[in-house]
Amino acid sequence: MLTKLKLTMPNRRLAAIGAVVVGIVAAAIALSLAATKDRAPPPAAAPVDEAAAASNPDSFWAKACAKDPAGAEICYVEQFAIAQPQNAVLLHVRIGYLAPEGKPRIILAAPNGVWLPGGLTLTLDQNKPIALPFNTCDANGCLAVVDMDQEALNQFTAGTVLMVRYIQGNNSPIDIPVQMTNLSKALTTISAK
Repeated sequence: MLTKLKLTMPNRRLAAIGAVVVGIVAAAIALSLAATKDRAPPPAAAPVDEAAAASNPDSFWAKACAKDPAGAEICYVEQFAIAQPQNAVLLHVRIGYLAPEGKPRIILAAPNGVWLPGGLTLTLDQNKPIALPFNTCDANGCLAVVDMDQEALNQFTAGTVLMVRYIQGNNSPIDIPVQMTNLSKALTTISAK
């Protein structure tokens, strides 16, 4: 079950680890924000044919890369949930080996205007929901950054749908399905550090 996985919030460990790791985590979050700012959502498209999409790993997950503060290229896979016809990004999900020591990390970006105390709730398939706080917000949106162990990543790659819920500013919840189909195959296009 997903509830037994080792999911850790980077910010809770910062005080105990020290200033060096604070800089690394801050750089990773800055990289995440910069990547979100520099990447536009994909253009509006026709509804996805689920059967055709399941046979194509790029149909749900796309590879993206950015430079870290040291100039090294860091790659991850990403997926956008876009409201139509407004073409507004409701959720931006990135998964890659972005945590310290090249461990898996998931970064979820919700738009500004979310109810911050509500955070995000993740439900993978029929598993028990997991609540996550937002780590930071800026002009581009609010982020929840979560480090995973390999067991958690394995469950995500074996999953079908990750339901992400947040509360909008008008106090109404929004549930966004993130298709996990072909995540495992997409992750083979990027490498762990």
